Amino acid sequence: MGTLFDLAKYRKAKSFVHFDRAELMRLMNTYSRQVAGGAWRDYAIDHLDGMAMFSIFRSTHETPLFQVIKLGAEHKNAGQYLALHSGERIKQSSDILKVLDAIEGRARKVVPLFKSNS
Repeated sequence: MGTLFDLAKYRKAKSFVHFDRAELMRLMNTYSRQVAGGAWRDYAIDHLDGMAMFSIFRSTHETPLFQVIKLGAEHKNAGQYLALHSGERIKQSSDILKVLDAIEGRARKVVPLFKSNS
């Protein structure tokens, strides 16, 4: 008879990165303001190896307009957030609010929803 191996012991342990409740609240607040203005219509949350990704879509059948990526411990920038606009990096910070501000600033250029009082 052959020897039975438990392959789970030999697999590389993958880290599971996720957005916590406070981060999700901030992401959804930004998202809901844009939805109320009619600019965004859909979102997705993905968990990839060593990162969590919040993608924002203008419509359901498009590529993501914006993405917020949270990097895990195995990345050289662990704990950092990245903001992407159509695949182009627009901001990287350890503070999610700075990343979301960069997205809202870029969203104003794409669709002027946030009117300033000045």
